[in-house]
Amino acid sequence: MSDEFLKVAKQEIQSELDELERITVHCNDDERIFKNSQSIKEHIHKIRGLAPMIGQDEVGEIATTSDYMLKYIINKGPLSGSCSAITKMIDDMKKVFHGLGSYDISNFKKTVREKFPQIPDL
Repeated sequence: MSDEFLKVAKQEIQSELDELERITVHCNDDERIFKNSQSIKEHIHKIRGLAPMIGQDEVGEIATTSDYMLKYIINKGPLSGSCSAITKMIDDMKKVFHGLGSYDISNFKKTVREKFPQIPDL
């Protein structure tokens, strides 16, 4: 990848993370996550695609898990615990993206699967 591509992709991911934070700051319950789920999913989906292309595999994995959860919410309606889970995933993506500590992706996935066993593909 060219340096210019990496620069633009990082700026795009940062922009998507900022937009996610702007949307979710007003989501203080599962119902509001549901009402904003399509918009949140659109931003997550961009991160999911770009992150692995610039070596941010963990960010991509978190985004993929978030994407599956949001697909479920869009199709089935509000999901108990989704507000805290989605906001934590966004916070985790920001921390990992900015290199603020290590991240155990396998433990993260296990925790999400245990908390939301009704969601396929997790």
